Amino acid sequence: MKVLVTGMIAGMNDRAYLQRVVEMGRRYGREIRLYNAVHEFTKGGKKPLERLLGTTDYVFELTREREYEKIGYEIQKSGAKDVIVRAPATVEWNRINRKFKDQRVIRDFIAPDVIVTLIEAESNIKRVLESLDTSDPFLRALKERRHTVYEILSWMNEEVSLSEDWAKYMGVRHVVLSVSEPPDCLYKLVAYPNPWVVYASYSMTHATPEMRQVVNGVIRKLRRYAVVIDPQTAEIEKEFESELEREVVYAYTVHRDLHWYVGKVDAVVAIHPYPERPPLSAGMMDELGHARDYMKARYMIFPGGFSPFTTDSYVEKGHLFETPEAFFRYLDEVEKRPQYPESLEDESPDTGSPH
Repeated sequence: MKVLVTGMIAGMNDRAYLQRVVEMGRRYGREIRLYNAVHEFTKGGKKPLERLLGTTDYVFELTREREYEKIGYEIQKSGAKDVIVRAPATVEWNRINRKFKDQRVIRDFIAPDVIVTLIEAESNIKRVLESLDTSDPFLRALKERRHTVYEILSWMNEEVSLSEDWAKYMGVRHVVLSVSEPPDCLYKLVAYPNPWVVYASYSMTHATPEMRQVVNGVIRKLRRYAVVIDPQTAEIEKEFESELEREVVYAYTVHRDLHWYVGKVDAVVAIHPYPERPPLSAGMMDELGHARDYMKARYMIFPGGFSPFTTDSYVEKGHLFETPEAFFRYLDEVEKRPQYPESLEDESPDTGSPH
């Protein structure tokens, strides 16, 4: 599969994440070719990015087109079956978000099978940008501008939005992944055609350590069947510099979970395994409601949760389960979902604590 990977080109640990995906392929006897478009645009740094951004749109567009054509020819010449092309859809420069209208040349010469946009928690990106120790003029300029959380989230939103437009133009799928997800998520999108993509929905507020282990266990096992998007991998800060920052982060978190995640997956699996339950998570119920409106498949693990509202409104008939075991038995025996090699589960470690 050919996967075009977009996302902010500064502040995220995307390079290490992509290398982990390539290394995963190597371990399982699969060669994944990785191309970095920015490296090609700048001739490995010999033609600095800030100089290209300072030239006319016409000259920079011709530069990008030429390099995409070269990448496409190299892919064709090599006969590579599994390819990742890392490229930005936008670049924030001098307080302006520069959008690259490259969808035609990318479609014609690279022809990706899927577009994946990488994201990261905005607080992590801010810390990275503020702590950069580099002689690179482009990165140094980003550090000196001291971007606010709102500006960082706006850049990330522009990346997702334009990448989504590219995917619609090319007639391919668009998926949004955090760089804190296990590498098996992107690996499956590279190595397998049309993998099942699932969003895990659960309460992050009313979670005891014991119940959180149950939730994490369900997510870990679910990764055997699907590309699983876990919202905790883009965890928001608990402390904010101002009430305005809190408002911005909360708004983007809701937008991310409902539109970038729920709106693009195949199914939502709601996990609420409490025998004596706390209140149902408002976020989880909102996600199930949006999944219904998006006409996505919905499943729920909810002990003793049968009611007209859960079975007829939020969750499809036959998709409500009292135990995780019953849910996975349904996947195996009724839907007959295929499983990925069990060794992929080793790449899906237990992550973090609730928000």
